[in-house]
Amino acid sequence: PKRPPSAFFVFMEEFRKTYKEKNPHVNKVAVIGKAGGEKWKSLSTAEKAPYEARAAKLKSEYGKKMDAYNKQAESGNNA
Repeated sequence: PKRPPSAFFVFMEEFRKTYKEKNPHVNKVAVIGKAGGEKWKSLSTAEKAPYEARAAKLKSEYGKKMDAYNKQAESGNNA
């Protein structure tokens, strides 16, 4: 299973969409990334909370998938 994104990357997914809508002429990834990083730094803890909660949820789902994957791998090795 693919590792879950951090809270920052959950934020960036949403930020990219809104940034491109407001600035359709900007196509450089570095410019968008830098703007997203600055915005993330300026957010308060309360504003970051929804992204951190979503990242925590994705992490717990990842943990369940990894447990299932490891059980499957163990049963495959013992056969």
